[in-house]
Amino acid sequence: MPRSAVPETIRRPAGAGRRLGPLLVWVTLCAFGLGPVGTAAASDPAGGAVPTPLYVSDYGNNRVLKVPADGSGGQSLVPTTDLLRPTGMVADAAGDLYVSDTGNNRVVRIPADGGPQATVPTDGLSRPLGLALDAAGDLYIADSFNDRVVRVHADGGGQSTVPTTGLLHPWGLAFDSEGTLYVSDFVNDRVVRLRADGGGQSTVPTTGLSQPAGIVLDPRGNLYVSDTGNNRVVRVAAGGGQSTVPAVGLNDPLGLALDERDNLYVADAFNNRVVRLAPNGGGQTTLPVTGLNTPTGLAIPPSATRLRTTDATARRESHPQVLTVKGLTATLTTGHGAPVPGRTVVFSDARRERTLCTAETDNRGTARCDARIHAPAGVLDRLYEDLLRRGYLARYEGSPTHAATAAPGAVRAARPH
Repeated sequence: MPRSAVPETIRRPAGAGRRLGPLLVWVTLCAFGLGPVGTAAASDPAGGAVPTPLYVSDYGNNRVLKVPADGSGGQSLVPTTDLLRPTGMVADAAGDLYVSDTGNNRVVRIPADGGPQATVPTDGLSRPLGLALDAAGDLYIADSFNDRVVRVHADGGGQSTVPTTGLLHPWGLAFDSEGTLYVSDFVNDRVVRLRADGGGQSTVPTTGLSQPAGIVLDPRGNLYVSDTGNNRVVRVAAGGGQSTVPAVGLNDPLGLALDERDNLYVADAFNNRVVRLAPNGGGQTTLPVTGLNTPTGLAIPPSATRLRTTDATARRESHPQVLTVKGLTATLTTGHGAPVPGRTVVFSDARRERTLCTAETDNRGTARCDARIHAPAGVLDRLYEDLLRRGYLARYEGSPTHAATAAPGAVRAARPH
């Protein structure tokens, strides 16, 4: 049905003003059929193939498609069973795909190895929309019509409700590198963040949002929001300040995704297309995907990564009591060997009992730091011997675009002065 024919029977709570966005109304009331809008694929601004697929939840056709994110053409149907109005999606480092099967009030997992579809064990979901995974592999679900976010523990510990205040039809979910959870609060026209340390909820400073839906964060902490009611995508810089992402002709943008080259993908729902926006205003491309009917969610599996370390040296001194570890070094690359800059690497003892230091990867993907540790003599002695025996551990905690990884490094005793 066209937008003008959307029934007016579901509205915001009394006094809240305008009605809910069209997609939430459709989820509840009706099936519909919008014909695809014809577009010509633009030139590829990405400058080369992106070695990961893009998944698209084709809401009106009750299916999920897999397409090349580089715009090279070709699409395939992801094998699913009995989906009804799929929306949000997230892929894990193994390539398993989680899909909000919104019309069936459930979330399903589609294994990367072609195994059978499974239903994620949950209780009482009502119109689940956005999905996210944290560093521990726990699944977070925007349980929209229950006005809450639920967490499904990866260790089999069941389901819990994330402490939030005042959400009204939450939609998009995303984590930053520090584990802070961001939630687009659709009806309240805002995005909130929930600190990983339990420090409570706060509202992200934004201006003029209307029905925010999909959200995604880049590795530098910049937040992108589908400002659906304004037919635009906005960027909220990590240091503050909002800008509009250069895009042409968006009509109800919903799901967002980022690839490892910082290309931004937008599910342009009412134009029945997916567009890619190159970083820094580098141009817009319509991906050659056919037959879409209100594309809603997007997901790109995080790229495989690896760390390579070099030897460090350790010196134990008694006056003052100090342990110095120099030359902690790790280089982070993709599985294809391309450097991954701007990511935080944590250096610790091999048992991960003590963090030695942290550093950010440079343009070559290399992070370096030295550690100087003051502690009682017995503590320093044990740590020194442990480092010489077991070495150190470098680890990258991962992001939506790059998978987590870790690697050991050797530590040798520094030569005497």
